[in-house]
Amino acid sequence: MYKNLLILVLLVTGGVLHAQEARKKRADADYDKFAYIKAGELYEQLINQGYESADIYGKLGDTYYFNAVYGKAEAYYRKMLALEKEARPEYYFRYAQCLKAAGKYEEAEKALARFYELVGQPEGQRQSLREELAGIRKFSGRYDITDAGVNSDEADFGTAFGTEGEILFASARDEGIFIKRTHEWNGKPFLKLYKATPGEDGTLQSPEQLSGDVNTKYHQSTPAVSKDGETMYFTRNNFTPGKYKKGEDGTNNLKIYRASFIDGKWKAIEELSINSDDYSSAHPALSPDGRHLYFVSDRPGTRGLSDLFVVEIRDNGSFGPVQNLGDAINTRGRETFPFMSDSGVLYFASDGHPGFGGLDIFAAVRDPFGNYQVVNVGEPVNSPADDFAYIINDSTKRGYFSSGRNGESGGDDIYTLVENDPITITAELCGHVRDSLTKEALAGTGITIYDENNRKLKDLRADDAGDFCVEVLAGQNYNLRFEKDKYQSYEEFVAKLEIGDKKELLAELNKEDIPVTDGDDLTKKLGLKPIYFDFDRYSIRKDSEIELGKVIAAMQQHSGMVIEVRSHTDSRGNDQYNMELSERRAVATVDYIVNKGGISRNRISGKGYGETEPVNECADGTGCTAEQHGLNRRSEFMIVKM
Repeated sequence: MYKNLLILVLLVTGGVLHAQEARKKRADADYDKFAYIKAGELYEQLINQGYESADIYGKLGDTYYFNAVYGKAEAYYRKMLALEKEARPEYYFRYAQCLKAAGKYEEAEKALARFYELVGQPEGQRQSLREELAGIRKFSGRYDITDAGVNSDEADFGTAFGTEGEILFASARDEGIFIKRTHEWNGKPFLKLYKATPGEDGTLQSPEQLSGDVNTKYHQSTPAVSKDGETMYFTRNNFTPGKYKKGEDGTNNLKIYRASFIDGKWKAIEELSINSDDYSSAHPALSPDGRHLYFVSDRPGTRGLSDLFVVEIRDNGSFGPVQNLGDAINTRGRETFPFMSDSGVLYFASDGHPGFGGLDIFAAVRDPFGNYQVVNVGEPVNSPADDFAYIINDSTKRGYFSSGRNGESGGDDIYTLVENDPITITAELCGHVRDSLTKEALAGTGITIYDENNRKLKDLRADDAGDFCVEVLAGQNYNLRFEKDKYQSYEEFVAKLEIGDKKELLAELNKEDIPVTDGDDLTKKLGLKPIYFDFDRYSIRKDSEIELGKVIAAMQQHSGMVIEVRSHTDSRGNDQYNMELSERRAVATVDYIVNKGGISRNRISGKGYGETEPVNECADGTGCTAEQHGLNRRSEFMIVKM
């Protein structure tokens, strides 16, 4: 009896295990086809029956993550990572995005640190999440937003400027009476393209489907219309009437199509040559002149889940080579939904650049040196939910964006926006160039701007009055070099400026033939700024490297020159300590000149004077400010022999 009972138990258990394995295979098959709703239901059934694994939790998390249900995705990723200590890097990234969306920044910081460790990016190359969020909030509060008034109980998103002031958008509102078709990815009705008329406040009215041959029984979305209103690019499943195509892996990918406006309808649909059955290309956007098409793709060579690309539209309608927009734009995450404004600002959505969680909207702005700088547009446009598909009219400062922040009405909704203040990323460097002795303006002086790594950024010249003014990217260190015939070159270090700051400089150039003799102070002869040190330190500061370079140049020009470096401290600290500190500073200064300039040690010596020779009244016990004390922490250069 016991034997028969044991056999029965084994048979039942084996049957249950076999059923679970079969359900797991079906779930994996649905997952691989991006049928996330079906796959998720099967995975949850398995978990409810006690069948669990890191693989199931990870894939179940994905079914929610890729439908922007970050709260549930977080819970399953957490269980996955508890079971799988060496998960693939992308799972730490996705987990971090879910944690950010929930405001759990400390946990997100740890997940991101693990992600960057696994992909080989050193921790020192990135800011903390709190620093990133503080930076984002500098650009927040610039918009007024409202519901666009056209949202349905299903997804509505992806606006575009159409003809005659109309706004185009995609919607999953199903107008069928007898048949309701849904997509396996999210269980929602398929998307169609609509148009609506904006009211005075930007809200959209009287939506109706686009006429013509654009809409099919599968997905259509994200249109982009040419300025003349004759051509529209849009996204569609890999489908033409009667042909539903799949790639080698069995996936029906997205493609970009082009339509022509003929007799009031969108007709003559053609697939673009940049597409492939084996990867997706989607979400087209046109450059202001209509000569370039921006789009998103997961084609081979993509850095993350999807990258932004650009391709030239030739005069005959064909396309040039596809180009990836590069690391300044694309990350290891998702970049998607591009839009280029008439002023040339590239807006896009990303979960790879610093944000609040999920997809955030970013602006890629050209800085004064021609490089893209990516800026999070801030709150209230961005939120912990997915925010994407931003468009704006530069003239009216009105536009639209899409967001999943209100999940109760279908997941994604359209919002109007009014931009009250533009994105600003610059500061201003201005100044005057003159002769150090006569004080005469030096017109035409050449000025070169370098970054802190000595990379040349820009050349300019002083005007007839010796003045100059130039925009620079805020938040960066710069080195300005001034050069003019018969004058010694002069350099000025400029520390980071805040956005909107204006820095005024005075550059006094010395003639090349200024006589020097024994006992002269090079600081005065060359117009040097004293070599200042930070409190209680003896390392050479970045701004002092420029001045030491001038000393090196003078010693290289006069091969017989011998100098003594005199180093001083302020009065804080005891006398003996300050004397020792000044000696160390003198040694550091001498070592720098010898090592950087190749100057022989028998031509330079150093001596510390401690706090014995202040340049102001800041002696022991005086109530001087930190800046006043700082003037006494200096090195000077006396010519001992010529």
